[in-house]
Amino acid sequence: MDNIEQIMKRNLWKSALAGGLMLAATFTAMAGPLQRTDVASDPVWVLHVDCDGLKQTVVGKYVLGEMEKPEAQKKLAAFQAIFNLDLRTALHGLTLYGTASEPEDGVLIVYADFDAARMTTLAEGAKEHKFTTRGNHTIHSWLDEKKSAKDGDKPRTYAAIHNGRVIFAQKESRVVDALDVLDRIRPNLSTSTAYSGLGTNSDASFVVGAARKIDFASSDPNAAVLKQSKMLWLSIGESQGQARATLKLEANSEDVAKQIESIGRGLLGLLALQSDKPESVKLAQALAIQQEGAAVVVKLSLAVDDLVGMMKAGAAKKAAQN
Repeated sequence: MDNIEQIMKRNLWKSALAGGLMLAATFTAMAGPLQRTDVASDPVWVLHVDCDGLKQTVVGKYVLGEMEKPEAQKKLAAFQAIFNLDLRTALHGLTLYGTASEPEDGVLIVYADFDAARMTTLAEGAKEHKFTTRGNHTIHSWLDEKKSAKDGDKPRTYAAIHNGRVIFAQKESRVVDALDVLDRIRPNLSTSTAYSGLGTNSDASFVVGAARKIDFASSDPNAAVLKQSKMLWLSIGESQGQARATLKLEANSEDVAKQIESIGRGLLGLLALQSDKPESVKLAQALAIQQEGAAVVVKLSLAVDDLVGMMKAGAAKKAAQN
């Protein structure tokens, strides 16, 4: 799953969120759940984080508690002094999607409460700031100095504001396309049959995602089998004291699904054998995998207290290394 993780986790959202805060307007942001009408109708992948929903969970409250610690407070105070934005309360949701498989083709939509005057001034002061227009919208761009030059050119970050949403991308054309979706010039996800189930359930998920045309770059035989998966679904939530996650792979046939299940059980077995890592064993015990016709479903059910304990242990280990 390296390719999907690269698509979803690369520096797009990090640089776009950090730089894009310069551009946002003052508004009352929409609620945290996925806004299907804001996403292109035929994406290769979609990932949404409901920040408002996360804040209501035990895990979210733990994260907020960590942000109250002195070291984190210093960073937050510095950030807020510059951008006049408190990430603990002002950030409501993040949606990432891509209409092509390359990470550079991804789009990020941020839902938050911003200070127009402050952010616009900072944007216009960014290095080599430029702007173009699309209809009534302005698309801003600036150099991303943290990234290496490609073909002799420094990469740029592009952003635009649309009625309470801030759109970011690494290509101007992707911002243009996203604006057209929001202006109802292009169709949106509500018309998609492939993604008809995404974001429509009423469970307590604060992360939902899906991907199609799954491309695994590895030459490993296991990856060759996984390439035959035609759809992937992800949901993460918390209810009744349990952290719950579901990953569903829809295969091209029941035979392929059986092979995928076998691969999954093998990986789960290896995880359970790591006796020197108690958290890995506990995670393996919390996972269940089964074939359902031409699909394979992996479910995680882990006590929230155990998950928070793992997070604390990870934070302590990182602090010790630093």
